[in-house]
Amino acid sequence: MSPGLYDNVPMKKLIDIADRLKEINGIVAACNGDAMPFEQALALARFYYDFHNTNALIAEAEAMATENPAELKEIALSLKAETSTLLDNIGRLEDVDFKGIANARSRKFHDVFQEASARLNPYWKRYCELNTRLDYLPLGSDEYAETEKECEAAKAEHDRRQTDVRRIYAEYERESRRAGDVFSLKASHLYALAAKLNGIAGSIMTDLDRMEKGECQ
Repeated sequence: MSPGLYDNVPMKKLIDIADRLKEINGIVAACNGDAMPFEQALALARFYYDFHNTNALIAEAEAMATENPAELKEIALSLKAETSTLLDNIGRLEDVDFKGIANARSRKFHDVFQEASARLNPYWKRYCELNTRLDYLPLGSDEYAETEKECEAAKAEHDRRQTDVRRIYAEYERESRRAGDVFSLKASHLYALAAKLNGIAGSIMTDLDRMEKGECQ
């Protein structure tokens, strides 16, 4: 590692990576076939996206090598062990249909939104009917006043229910974004990242050993 090589790269929390890898290894070890809960698939995807910028991890390791080499060595040892386990088991993910998992998640929330929208339509239709009727009633008549009250009540009921539909749509948008992370994931992505991290862990340990022996300036 060359000091200062990635000084301008934002740091990731290198100290958290081993714990995240333990979670990932638990998910992979439990995987059997193509079935996987969405939240587990998302955990795999988020791990990849959170740590695929290995330059940032190297930058943090460089800083820790000076500030706390003992802690860095513990992290590197754990990182080496956890990535080795992941590389050994990554084949379990080969049949996982991440695109299918993502599509099912997005479709589930889209269906809920569509149903909510359909339930809202009659309330909007009722308001429109009453509002149109007002155009044909004598202004100031009792019938006009009564219809106006009904129209206002219909509008208020529609608006109340529309608020709920908007909340459901916001949930659909949020879940679609999360599903997008899973949709793009492949087992090969995780394999490549695990291999990189394994190599980084090995380099860290080698550099720390040299520092202990006084071989590094």
